Amino acid sequence: MDSSPSNRGGLPHRSSPSAATTRNQTQDETIETISTSEIQTWMSSIEQCLNEVSTIASEGKMNAEQKLRISNLCRKVGHGVSQMAVQYQSLKHKALQNYATLLTLKDNEGLATSLSEIKQKLHETLTKKTQESASFADMVKGTKSLIRPQATSSVAIYPSDNTKTSEETKNLVQKIVCPEEMKLKVRGLRKIRNGGVIISTETKDDIQKLKQTVERSTTGLTVDEPQKRKPRILIIGVPTDMAEKEVFKCIYEQNLVDILPTLTKETFLTAVKLSHKSGKRDADSCNYIVEVPASVRKALVNQNRIYINWTSCPVRDFTLVTRCFKCQQYGHASKTCKSATSSCGHCGAEGHATQECSSKEEPPKCATCKRYKKPHNHKTGDSECPARKAAEYRYINSIDYEGA
Repeated sequence: MDSSPSNRGGLPHRSSPSAATTRNQTQDETIETISTSEIQTWMSSIEQCLNEVSTIASEGKMNAEQKLRISNLCRKVGHGVSQMAVQYQSLKHKALQNYATLLTLKDNEGLATSLSEIKQKLHETLTKKTQESASFADMVKGTKSLIRPQATSSVAIYPSDNTKTSEETKNLVQKIVCPEEMKLKVRGLRKIRNGGVIISTETKDDIQKLKQTVERSTTGLTVDEPQKRKPRILIIGVPTDMAEKEVFKCIYEQNLVDILPTLTKETFLTAVKLSHKSGKRDADSCNYIVEVPASVRKALVNQNRIYINWTSCPVRDFTLVTRCFKCQQYGHASKTCKSATSSCGHCGAEGHATQECSSKEEPPKCATCKRYKKPHNHKTGDSECPARKAAEYRYINSIDYEGA
């Protein structure tokens, strides 16, 4: 056995690292390490103890005191290693916690981005000009402005032969009437039932010219001026504990007797007619839809409110256009619909009802406009629907608003 000082007592001397080891250490130093001040302190303490052991061992034969010192230093090294292990485990635990927190934050960031995108899409959808169909609630909240129909005149023309169609009547009228020669201002021509057509003009003089031309012809066509209907008004919040006759008497006595002094109570009660009521069952009040003469309608709507006993009721023009929920056309209800098949109010296709539609995830299409091969990329019954606006125009111009 070698008896050199470096090998006495069987304790190895800490020799200088080789060049290869130095190169490896240099490469390792470029790697980023994670540590704490506590771990660095314990590493320095262990390094100091090991250096001291090497120094003692290199001095030669050890006495009892030196051996005791080495033994104590070794215990310190063991304690330091234990403390480093504890610190390392603590650091590792914190690192794992931070990593988990980082992953959670990334997930939350992704979720926040998704929520932001959903919010943006919802905002775009809600701000699009795709309004829902006008309901009775829309009518209740409607404008207070007085409706004024177009200043037009109309005449209905029918064939003498009941087998003739509206298209045939239209073609016949266009053969015998020349708007250019007669200087007519025609606002519109539309087909009606029983093979007839209605022609609207700017003035009553134009209507007279039309009537004379058709009556002088030998086509067998007959002319009839359409009878306009009485206007209807909506009275909101009428007490349900009052009888209908009592309500009408209050309307006259509290609202009309001074405004229309020439209108007698008997004349008013004879002329007024309740069309129907609406509202929730078992409620304290309901809404009256009442048919009245034009002069009464003008007086009440201009007043904005009707006073009935102890109640003040808002009043509006009632112009809600009826739409059939079977064929999706305007002018009649589903209970009187003559169509053989149903039309979908969502996709616009024929052959199934709206509630049976399997394409509800797709954008809506207007069944009314689609039927007549018009642009239909909007909801059936939309307030901006051309077909609905045309129906509203026809309805308003079919009402007798004379004097309004």
